[in-house]
Amino acid sequence: MMKYREALMTQIHRQLEAWFDLPHEELYRFLHSLKGTSGTIGLTDLSQLSQTLLDKLEAMPPKKWQPAEWREFLLALITLCYEQRTEQDLLLDNPNHSRENCYESQPLVLILDDDVTLLMYVKEYLEKRNWSVIATVHPHKALDYFHDMNPDCLIVDLNIPETGGFQNMQTLGEKIRKQFVPTTVISVNSERETRLRAYRMGADDVMSKPLDMEVLAVRLERQLYRKRWVNRILFLDELTGAYNRNFLLDTYQRLLGDAMRADAPLSLAFLDIDHFKKVNDTYGHLVGDDVLSRFASFIQSSAAKNDILFRYGGEEFILLMPQTAVAEAKLRMQQMLDEFCTLTFESASGPFSLSFSAGVVQITDAEKPFPYWLEVADTSLYKAKSLGRCRIEEAVLSETDAAPQIKLKVAIIDDDPMIRTMLTESVKAGFEGWIHADIQEFRDGEIFFQGDWHRGPEPYLVILDGIMPMMDGLEVLQRIRALPNSKHFTVIMLTGRTEEHDIVRALQLGADDYMTKPFSPKELEARIKRLVKRMV
Repeated sequence: MMKYREALMTQIHRQLEAWFDLPHEELYRFLHSLKGTSGTIGLTDLSQLSQTLLDKLEAMPPKKWQPAEWREFLLALITLCYEQRTEQDLLLDNPNHSRENCYESQPLVLILDDDVTLLMYVKEYLEKRNWSVIATVHPHKALDYFHDMNPDCLIVDLNIPETGGFQNMQTLGEKIRKQFVPTTVISVNSERETRLRAYRMGADDVMSKPLDMEVLAVRLERQLYRKRWVNRILFLDELTGAYNRNFLLDTYQRLLGDAMRADAPLSLAFLDIDHFKKVNDTYGHLVGDDVLSRFASFIQSSAAKNDILFRYGGEEFILLMPQTAVAEAKLRMQQMLDEFCTLTFESASGPFSLSFSAGVVQITDAEKPFPYWLEVADTSLYKAKSLGRCRIEEAVLSETDAAPQIKLKVAIIDDDPMIRTMLTESVKAGFEGWIHADIQEFRDGEIFFQGDWHRGPEPYLVILDGIMPMMDGLEVLQRIRALPNSKHFTVIMLTGRTEEHDIVRALQLGADDYMTKPFSPKELEARIKRLVKRMV
């Protein structure tokens, strides 16, 4: 019976791939045939779904279907077909599975190792244990990830040709200590002096290759437990002295309760240092850290006595302003902005100045959840940035007719139309209520590079299939990295390849992450969110 099911799945896949403009009669015949065949060979769910779609179709007037229309109409069918495929490219989540909803809460581990075979093995092993892993062979990318993504743990190999593991640890040393990022050094050199030097430079653990993976996982879990405990106890971001986001919700709920009892206003400001990424790229991360620290100190010293500052992530901060109406909050933020623009920061290239942007909102409905007010303030912040930065924007809650601004462009490049549909829906679900993105599908790399869509100033996320006809995914990646605006691109490579050479090339060419098929859309959503948060 299995061979008949596989044959039916292949037939469905080929039929959907061949359709473009779909006549009403052809779609009806397809569903009618599918209902009978799937029921006969025991695919009851597929048969019942076909009947449901037939009922809907019979209630519609005949029409010529556009691709977007029939894909939306058949999305449930496409999804169910992937559940039934024996060699599927996407794994659909079982709602009763113990890993449900765990992806966004996964700890993030960053690995820097030039041994790609080991890197791939450790990444796969930890991901199977519900860790999220970013892996790279490039020290400069590891430094960027470390600063932008705030990993929970760091694994670094001492044998890195470009710089050497000790030099990387020295570069990151102060940040590792201040932000308490547990660090494990791995090396083929197990000599006593090597271990002592690693510990003196801030390593929490040293392990010799070959690694015992179970021991590595246990040691990482112990380090993560300590990090969680410290974060809960301190509630402080040690780099800036502001509270960390772990303390944000509890503080908001306490201040909201106080405001309701006293019938007093409560406002929230979402702040973002303008062009901060350029600071890191131009002057280095140490100067960037100094900017963050001084910015937080400036806001705390300039704010009202009862205002409370939180570092939300990267260069983003939240200021809760109790007993403050939105007009006063905006005025106070404007005064801070004017003064902040007069400050100077030192670098090896000379002094420079900065500005910041902010969105402010007054909490007017206690029934609406805290994420709603964060989104409203963030939307106002983005409006301030789109109007030229260095400004404060007040949220207008009644403004419903304004079109949302594009914050991100997403390219899905895959020669399989069903995969493209699944990926598009997964991205849309992950961005819903969070970020407005321009999502485009491309069936091959040549089409992606046509026109000017890929040449804009916005950040780009590219989800790229590794194996495609005409232009291979690795070739597409190579051309992306040769673009003048290549720094705006973050690339996730999807590959069914198990050969080390292909993943090595993807990492060497600058892929920011890779996922080996089969994978779960929920896991992909979580990875996309981690990467996008450092982009926008």
